[in-house]
Amino acid sequence: MTHHPDRETLQRFVAGEQSSGEAQQTDRHLSLCTECRDRADEISARLTLRLLDSWLNPGYDEVFERAVERVTERLACFAEDPRSTEGLLAELLQEPASHRHHRIRSEERFHSLKLCQLLQTRCREAWASAPAAALELADLAVEVSRHLDAGRYGSSVVEDARALAWSYLGNAFRISSDCWRAEHALHRAWCHHLQAGQDAYTETELLNFTSSLRRYQRRYQEAVQLSDRAIAIYREGQDGHLEGSALILKGLTLGQEGRARAAIPVLRAGLDRIDRQRDSRLVFAGSHNLIGFIAQGGAPERARQLLEQNRHLRQDLGRMDLARVDWLEGKIANELGQFAEAKEALHGAHESFLDLQVGAEVVLTSLDLAVAYSLSGEHRQAKDVLRESIPLGEALGLAKEVCLSRLMYEQASR
Repeated sequence: MTHHPDRETLQRFVAGEQSSGEAQQTDRHLSLCTECRDRADEISARLTLRLLDSWLNPGYDEVFERAVERVTERLACFAEDPRSTEGLLAELLQEPASHRHHRIRSEERFHSLKLCQLLQTRCREAWASAPAAALELADLAVEVSRHLDAGRYGSSVVEDARALAWSYLGNAFRISSDCWRAEHALHRAWCHHLQAGQDAYTETELLNFTSSLRRYQRRYQEAVQLSDRAIAIYREGQDGHLEGSALILKGLTLGQEGRARAAIPVLRAGLDRIDRQRDSRLVFAGSHNLIGFIAQGGAPERARQLLEQNRHLRQDLGRMDLARVDWLEGKIANELGQFAEAKEALHGAHESFLDLQVGAEVVLTSLDLAVAYSLSGEHRQAKDVLRESIPLGEALGLAKEVCLSRLMYEQASR
C-alpha cells in the first residue's frame, strides 16, 4: 500500500471487516505511518463509545451479538487443535530439509501460530542435546512467523511471534558459536518486539538471550546489566522461578568474567528461588556452574564432593550437558593433580563437543586438555591438541583463547 488509506478503509480495518489480504496491507502501512495509526486509534475509540452507547438502546442485542461474533472468530484462530499441530510438524519434518521452506511458503495450513510456538518448544528442548537440530527448528519457526496472517491473529500477536522466533534463532546461532548471525537475528527480534507493543514476557526472553550472547562475546558488563533488567521485571511480576533463572544466568556471567567469589552467592540465590520440580535442567545448570566456580575459587576437593552429591541431577540430561559434566570433572581433576583422570574426562568432553559442532567448547576443552598433558610431561600430545584447536579459535574470533593456546604451544616446544 503506497497511499494513505481513507477513513472508510480504516473503519473496516478496525471493525475487522477487511479480507485477510487487505488487512495485511493496512496493518503494514499502519506499522510505518504514525499519522494513519493515530486516525485508526481515533476511529477505534469512537466505535467503542458507540458500542457502549448502544447498550442503552433497544438495538443493543443485535449490535452486541455482531461484535461477539467477530471476537469469537478471532479467538477461534488461537484454539487450534494441538494434535493437528503435532501432525503438521511431523509432516513438515518428514520432508527433506531443502523442501521444508517451500512447503511453508506455498501451503497456507502451515501459516499457524501454534505451529510456530511448537517449533520454538522443540528448539528449546534440542539446545542441550542436538544444537544443529535446534538451529533447523528455529529457522523453520522464523519462516512460519513470516507468513502469519495479521488479519487472522492481529498485528501485535504476529509481531510478538516473530520477535520470539528470531530470538530463538539468535540463541541457536550462539550455541553453535556463530556470533555474527546470532547478533543479526537478535537485532531482528528486538525490532519486531518494538512493533509488537513490548510484551513483558517476550522482553525478558530477549534480555536473557542477548545477555547470553554478550557473555559469549566477553562483553561481561553489558551481559550483567541485561540480566539485571530481566531480574527486575520478574521481581516486579512476582515470578520467583524466572527471577531465579535470570540470577543463575547473571552468576554464570560473573564467574566467566573471573569473579568467582561474586558469582557464588548469586548462583545460590538463584537456586533458592527456582521451582525445582518445574525445570530439572535449570537445577542442573545452576548447581553445575556453582560447583565449577567453587573449584575455580580454590576449593577443588569441596567441588568434587558436591559433584558426587549432585550426581542424581544427571538423569535425563542431553548430550551437551553430559559433556559439560565430563569437562567439569576433568577441570577439577586437573586442579587436584590427577592428570590421568583429567585427560580421560576431557577427551570425552572434547569428542562430544566435536560431534555436536559447538566450536567454542571444542577450543576451551582443548586448552584444558593441553594443560593436563603439559603438567604430566606429555608435551608432544599437548602440541598436537593445540595445533588442531588454534585455527578453529581464530575462525571463531576467540582472541584470548588463541593467545593462550599459542603461548602454551611455545612453552611445550622448549
